[in-house]
Parts: sequence; structure tokens; C-alpha cells
Amino acid sequence: MGARRKVAAVLEVLGVYLGGQLVMLILARAMHIELSNPLTHLTARASNTELVTASGQLTKLLATQYLGWFLLIVPIGWWYRRTGLRDYGLTRAGSPLTRLLLLGLATALVAFWPTRLLEIVNTLRPLGETAPWRQAVFEMSWRRWEFWLFMAAGSYIVPPIVEELFYRGYCQRRLADDLGQGTAIAMVASLFVFSHSQYLMANAYNFGMIVALLIGALGLGFVFAYTRSLIPSMAAHALINIPAAGVWQWIVAGVMVIGAVWFGRSALGVTTKAIQGTAAAPALLLAVLGGGYAVAANRFELMSIVAVAALVVALVLEALERRARRAGVPTSELGG
Repeated sequence: MGARRKVAAVLEVLGVYLGGQLVMLILARAMHIELSNPLTHLTARASNTELVTASGQLTKLLATQYLGWFLLIVPIGWWYRRTGLRDYGLTRAGSPLTRLLLLGLATALVAFWPTRLLEIVNTLRPLGETAPWRQAVFEMSWRRWEFWLFMAAGSYIVPPIVEELFYRGYCQRRLADDLGQGTAIAMVASLFVFSHSQYLMANAYNFGMIVALLIGALGLGFVFAYTRSLIPSMAAHALINIPAAGVWQWIVAGVMVIGAVWFGRSALGVTTKAIQGTAAAPALLLAVLGGGYAVAANRFELMSIVAVAALVVALVLEALERRARRAGVPTSELGG
């Protein structure tokens, strides 16, 4: 495939990643929508009423953010003739729903057991501080429906749907078209993990969490590549995001380790198939680029300008290649 198309794919994904957030801000101002992040002032003493209010604020924030992304993705996808829900992974891809859900369960067990074990180790011997809002969640009472409503909005229902739709359904699918599945999985996994700014703290706990989440994100990418459906990755994402504490932490971790052993051989086969033909050096380089871009986006406002420029360049490159193809120029002469 042409180098021009590969560069365009990478720049498009990086441009949309931040450009969509600019669209979100413009949309919110135009519609007079007041957006606030309740996590910035969440405390362990949050009342039931405060948790309900925070649930609504968080849902509105996430919905607006992802709407901003897809206001860019949908017209660009239409230009590429990706016009149906199937093109973004919202399909069963010819598989029974039960099978897809079981694959999601298997993915959660195989790919995310390191995350659960790390949480247990951190409980027994603290490895370092975490983000204030996460510490507040650990310390507040879980014996109330308001807590579980808040976690549904911020953890195990809303994020698995919208994050999988964006990271796997759009980013991975777009990159795989021109770079291959293995490279796409690596770059998107890194972009996904380092987008979680709560783990960008220098201590053993957060370092371990980043490594564990990278393993999990790779698993989500592999199962999406294998099934061509977002149902398994959404199910796995939702399952791992359900909070557990006390004896339930141990039970869940034990089940996950047993499940990882049970499904390990099958998971290895899926992984091998997904990365077949993938060149290690470009995949690693783009994974570093994706992670570094996410970190920079979280820390430097100038990155918004970089994102807009990247998106414009991507669309120009694609337009130039289309013109060349219509003129009958061979792909090899386009840089590939």
C-alpha cells in the first residue's frame, strides 16, 4: 500500500482524537451547554444527592465529547464510503450473540487478570498514590444505589460503549485499512491507555497499571480484529470496569486466573493470527507515537493546533491519492 495512504491514516486518527474535542467545545458553546467534570471535586464524603448529580454531569460530558468525535468521523467515513453501522463494528458479523458475549468474557479473563492482581497487591501493600477522585471512590460507601449509578456513568456502562466505538470501531478499523491489523492494534492500545490521565503519575502502582492496561487493551484489539464486532470488546470492557473490593476482589482475581489458563491457548491462536505479517519496528514506533501523543495532548494546549493541522494534511493526502488513482497512476508511484 502507498506510503501516502499510511501517513494519511495515522494523521487522520491523531487529528480526530483532539479535533473532536475542539468540536465538542464549539458545540457546547453554540448550544449553551454547561459542561463540568465532577471528578475534579469528588470526595469520599459525597452525599447521595451529589452522586446522582455527578452521574448526570459525567454522562453529559462523555456524550458531548463522543458526539464531537463522531461529528468529524461520520462525514470523513462517508467520504471513504464507510456509511453503515457495520463499518464501525456495530454488527454481529455473522456470529450468534451468545458466542460474541462468551468471547467477551474470555477476553476479560485472559487479558485483564494482571489488572486485578495488581489491585490486590496494592491493597496489601500500597504501591503509590492514585488520582484523588479514584482514591475517593475507593474510600466512599459502596452500599447505596447512588454509588452504582455513578459508577455506571463513569465506569461499567457508558465508557465501555463509547470508548470501544471510538478506539476500536473507528481508530483501529481506520488504521487497519492501510497499516494492517497488528500495527493498528498496537498504536490504538497505546493511544487508549495513555489517554487515561489518572495513571500518569510517577510511582510503582501507576507504572504497573499502565503495563497491565496495555496488555488488556491489546486483548480488546485482538478480539475485535478476530470477530469484526464490537460486542466482545464492549462486554469485556464492561466486565473489567465493574468495581470489586474486599473478599470479592479475591474471588474475581481467582476466577480470572483460572479463566486465563483455561482460554490461554485459544487466545494465543487469535493473537498469532492478528499479528501475522506485522513488522515489529513500525508497530512499536507507532505505539510510542500514539502514547506520546496522548500524553502531550493532556499537557499542552498547543496540541490542539497540531491536531487540526494533522487532520487537514491527512485529508489533503487522501484527496491527492484519489486524484492520482483516477488519473491511472500506479500505487507504486505514490510512495508504496
